[in-house]
Amino acid sequence: MTRTRVVASLAFLVFLLAANVVLVAAQTPRQATVSVTVALVAEELNVRPVALHQLELMKVGDTAVTIAFRTGLDGKARQAVPPGTYRLKSVVPAHLLGKTYRWDLPITLRRGQMLEVELTNVNAAVDSLRDVPRVGAREIAPEIAVYNRVKGGVVRVEAGLGHGSGFFIDTLGGLIVTNDHVIAGERGVSIALDASRRVAAQVVVRDHDVDLALLRLTASACTDCPRLRMAKPDSTGAIVVSGERIIAVGFPLSQQSSVTSGIVSAVRERAIISDANINHGNSGGPLLNLAGEVVGINTFIDPGGNGPGVSGSILITQLAALLKRAADTLPTLPVPTLTMLPTLSGPAYPLTELRAAAESVPADAYDDLQEYKVGNFILTFSTPVANFVYYKRHENEIAKDRRKREARAGLSEEERYTEVGELRDWIDYVGDLTSPAISIEVVPKQGETFGSALARGLSAAGGYGAGRAKYVFKGDVQDVEWYRNGEPTNPIMGGRTPQRVYVSNAWVEMKDVAYRGLYVFDPTVFAPDSTGAPPSIVAHIYDLKHPDDRNWEELPGELVARIWNDFGPYYMRALPKRGFTPADPLHFKSGLDSLCARKHCDIQEDKPRPPF
Repeated sequence: MTRTRVVASLAFLVFLLAANVVLVAAQTPRQATVSVTVALVAEELNVRPVALHQLELMKVGDTAVTIAFRTGLDGKARQAVPPGTYRLKSVVPAHLLGKTYRWDLPITLRRGQMLEVELTNVNAAVDSLRDVPRVGAREIAPEIAVYNRVKGGVVRVEAGLGHGSGFFIDTLGGLIVTNDHVIAGERGVSIALDASRRVAAQVVVRDHDVDLALLRLTASACTDCPRLRMAKPDSTGAIVVSGERIIAVGFPLSQQSSVTSGIVSAVRERAIISDANINHGNSGGPLLNLAGEVVGINTFIDPGGNGPGVSGSILITQLAALLKRAADTLPTLPVPTLTMLPTLSGPAYPLTELRAAAESVPADAYDDLQEYKVGNFILTFSTPVANFVYYKRHENEIAKDRRKREARAGLSEEERYTEVGELRDWIDYVGDLTSPAISIEVVPKQGETFGSALARGLSAAGGYGAGRAKYVFKGDVQDVEWYRNGEPTNPIMGGRTPQRVYVSNAWVEMKDVAYRGLYVFDPTVFAPDSTGAPPSIVAHIYDLKHPDDRNWEELPGELVARIWNDFGPYYMRALPKRGFTPADPLHFKSGLDSLCARKHCDIQEDKPRPPF
């Protein structure tokens, strides 16, 4: 063998050895695997697997690195993790025969290692206090621990006249997840972080078909709001399984932050069906597992005919596509600014003072508050006192003949018919009748069309039957802007809702739809200045039916003063420290002329002008 051939052979051998080393290195797993079996030994040495037990691996020295997983129905779980030293911990304890079992073990994982761990009675921390019966002891459900941890990250989403729920997520800077139907059709969206903080929100992306939307606040809006972690598939590929305990958090109906719990009834392709009680207002809120991870977005209910029905939540996996769109969209959007909005503050109007105030005024004292005409619209004003007066008037009108029968029969006060008498102190928990707020409804007028009136008039003049009158809405609320003393003022809540009429008979035909507006204000918007003069309150109504009309209307000082003075008993009893200054309509000074000078609005001289 020549020298050249020997060198070539040695070079080829070195090449093969190097390639083999690279191949071996490439085939060496970069991660380790931990295989966990959780089982408890009961009486008579019966081994019981602990199914769906929530576990987490927390890296020693870096608690921010936490890997969550859970056992299957057989009590086993397998999880691939980066090499390192961890603590294997139970998220919530396991229960068996009146005892609780919790595990917290140190483990070290090397690259490529398969470590098998058994969690049993032997290495568990056991709490046997539950074996001792305690009369009258308070037992707190484990769901409350999860609720207390996440509730600050669940918010109320307000859009127009409706509201839903939403929650911060731990990605993309803390976007807020909600349902698309919560914000559908509304121009302005806001987030109530708590009872005293409401801020404007920016819509980032939305998907009508999936019924999901992502919102954003400026980073300084809520630096202490927790970001909720989204659940990841376990070793079996499941996010959640039937029989698993879950928690729903949100703002249902007229309630503040609330929590309900239940179990998963079924897992569909895109949704979770459960018996957790959710209602209108829960839409967009999180459905969580006992580890505090979001497994779904509460969205719909399937009401039962003879039962409570079931609840539906969109699987959190459906959010993935929208998150990708949001990542591409965020750089193109302007950074939102921190815009604080008004909130409904203060306790409910005390029922005793409310009754006394309502019963001290004549029934016709609020006629102009119920029907204040502005062009093609009618404005109706409501306060807690005015609402009681309206109820009382309705009661008197429908029970007029009944009152005579009651008097002849000598019925006691408790035996007599009453509507307002059924109101009790708990009414403020189930509605807004006693909320310290001013509501203004803007309703379009109805009237006969010109063509219908002309045709009927000609028919009558010719000796024929007049025929049916055709009615339509005279106006259609597109938006309403409000001003106090010439400056824009935002309502606590405001928006539009459709008003539909379908009437067709021998005398009248009306088949039309138009929007009406409802706007809710804090009473202080109507508070007088230091001299007792009522403020100038101006409404600018945008009419979709007559877009060229400039509907600017300044409310009369007498009306503004009456609305504010309804809250005298409230501030004297519920908020005495704030004090109360009654308004004097004789000191009213108009601000409409100066406002219109800036806004270039038209003054329609056929409208009644407020006194100066």
